[in-house]
Amino acid sequence: MLRSINAIGCNFKYLGLQVASDLKINPICVHCVRWKRKPRWLPVAKSKIYRIPERPKIPENERIELKRLHDRYNTHMRAVRKYFAQEFRDSSATSLAALQETKDEEEKHLLCMKENEEWNKQVALLREQRLIKLKEARHESILAKKVAFEERQKERLEKAEQLVREEKERAKFYITADNIDRAIEEAMASPVDHNYAIDLEGHMYRGRKTKPSDVPPDELEKIKVQGQVS
Repeated sequence: MLRSINAIGCNFKYLGLQVASDLKINPICVHCVRWKRKPRWLPVAKSKIYRIPERPKIPENERIELKRLHDRYNTHMRAVRKYFAQEFRDSSATSLAALQETKDEEEKHLLCMKENEEWNKQVALLREQRLIKLKEARHESILAKKVAFEERQKERLEKAEQLVREEKERAKFYITADNIDRAIEEAMASPVDHNYAIDLEGHMYRGRKTKPSDVPPDELEKIKVQGQVS
């Protein structure tokens, strides 16, 4: 049967065994568990609501041993409390030194914060100057790009106007519905033969039906000269 021992501020459970006098327990490493299967927030089972557990019967020798351990625990805890009280009294004597050290640390912290603020101001000033320079450089770059773009646009307009002027000049010789009859008459009156022949000497004779004997002497000389030049 399980039995609770009120020791070290919590409940230790044991299995009714004889506790040895030399048993050593480290209370720092002890974890109290009040249940193993059923959580504590669940209600009591209906079959155990009116059940009255039987009071455990502890042998006399176990009761004496438990009392001895309990007295020993109280003695140790009293010694620990007195030890901490003495330590507190000793530390109060050095409280002024601790306060002075804390004050020195605060002053040092404030000094570091002041130096940090000054450094931040210097960095902010340098950053503003750098941003101003970058802004000016960017403005100059954008202005240069704008001027270059305007020049390219101007050149494109000039080329377009030149093409338009050339096209207008060529439009004077276009065949339209008004001058198509005259263009047909001129084409029929002056036929053009694009065929030509070349002899062994490299002379060129224009026309499909043109023969060397039909060419006048002066024209033949011109043809020979052109052939030599070519």
